[in-house]
Amino acid sequence: MTLSDDERDLLALHLVTGVGPRLTAALLEHFGSASAVLHVSIRELTEVPYLGAKVAEAMTRALANPDVAREGEAIVQHGVHLRVLGRPEYPANLATIDDPPHLLFVKGTLETRDEKAIGIVGSRACTSYGTRLAERIGQDLARAGWTIVSGLARGIDASAHRGALRANGRTLAVLAGGLSKIYPPEHKDLGTEVAGSGALITESCMHMEPMATLFPTRNRIISGLSRAVVIIEAAKEVGRAHHGPPGGRAGARSLCRSRPGR
Repeated sequence: MTLSDDERDLLALHLVTGVGPRLTAALLEHFGSASAVLHVSIRELTEVPYLGAKVAEAMTRALANPDVAREGEAIVQHGVHLRVLGRPEYPANLATIDDPPHLLFVKGTLETRDEKAIGIVGSRACTSYGTRLAERIGQDLARAGWTIVSGLARGIDASAHRGALRANGRTLAVLAGGLSKIYPPEHKDLGTEVAGSGALITESCMHMEPMATLFPTRNRIISGLSRAVVIIEAAKEVGRAHHGPPGGRAGARSLCRSRPGR
């Protein structure tokens, strides 16, 4: 796969530390395209609200950043393709949330039928009851034609993916880190199966390590891809998804919680 000029410019912008979804949206609205953003002066960049001189300077050097070529090589090497916000191939559900990722890294396939999706997430330190329940729900929903969305994590997430795979259904795994290395490492084979029956998805650059701060923002993608989210054996505040300003769509429209014996 060869990156288009527009994709390369978006990738260069994506690699600049301090440029997240909100600032990217403001920059694209102000200048019209990623190419324009990367070719304007520092003075013009600092006219954008909340953009400081340090980030502006980094952006003017972005196209010369050797990491852009490194990212492009890793994308090709790992069979990843990019989905750009605003294009027809971008997931329709995800495009409606607050702060949607402008660039998605995808290994596998995203299909129109994946708009009919249910998220299943929960505790890593779950009970055997929880893992059985997650697998059974994932399997039953996949048999009914639903795509199962989760995070490939230990515990509930992995069980939900396995349930969907057992039913020969579709499943999507949203990762916090980059796709050059599957996390957790013991789920490498599971990740390969998921990519073969759906997709691995992330907004993180290819070599990004899955830092703790990335997981809550990752969760907004899981909820954004899903019509509803089933939460199994999770503490009330753990993994809370990012929510945008009032009035916007923050993610899935309903939640179901499950605990042993309930």
